[in-house]
Amino acid sequence: MAIIWQQERDGVHYEVRRHGQRLRLLANGVQHSEYHPEKFFTGSVWDLLWLPAFLVEPARIKRILVLGLGGGSVVAPLLRFTGAEELVAVDLDPIHVQVAREFFAVEQPGVHCHCMDAREFVESYQGEPFDLVIEDLFAPNDTSVTRAIPAQADWCRALGKLVTRDGLLVMNFGDWAEYRDSWAASDKARSGWAERFRLSTPDCHNAVLVFTRRATSSMALRERLQAEPLTERALHSGDLDYQIRRLA
Repeated sequence: MAIIWQQERDGVHYEVRRHGQRLRLLANGVQHSEYHPEKFFTGSVWDLLWLPAFLVEPARIKRILVLGLGGGSVVAPLLRFTGAEELVAVDLDPIHVQVAREFFAVEQPGVHCHCMDAREFVESYQGEPFDLVIEDLFAPNDTSVTRAIPAQADWCRALGKLVTRDGLLVMNFGDWAEYRDSWAASDKARSGWAERFRLSTPDCHNAVLVFTRRATSSMALRERLQAEPLTERALHSGDLDYQIRRLA
């Protein structure tokens, strides 16, 4: 695997590595993003962030917010599999935004990248709500995978205000224990949501939590994936490997 770009900033060593056509962004040795110009499936946590779009009719998802762009691994599949007309991406790290633009092809029509603090964006936002909000915030100087913003009541409620009445909120946790010990796992966090699901994959320890405004099911997710030729082939080949569990 060849290093094709690297930079040091504020004590963080960034690298873009290439293996064939696949690119990976690493910070202090921790992988933050992955991109392949011809493949939408990573076989890892990034698939879990866009998969929840299939819990509803993906074509109905028009406006998407991604908090924690990283290198932009989720942008290509979101544009391919949803009806996205606008995708707003926010990342505090200017190196992430630079890599996303220069290497991970996020410069697409309807995609707007903002280099700013996610808290500031959420607190100051006054526009239309989003059909899908993906919150994937991890500090680049971490040598372990830990959330940058604790999933406590004020943050979770602020995120919920950004979601349409038919929309979804996706939150990435470093592992199940990090979710279990947070306010997001409490009964109070259920208010305003119809369902909660956990998505996971054997490739990593991350627990991706999905909150939906409307009732849906893992069966509906599977049926929609099987109805889409690209995802159906990925399921059959094992390139798209996930587990989903509805939470009480």
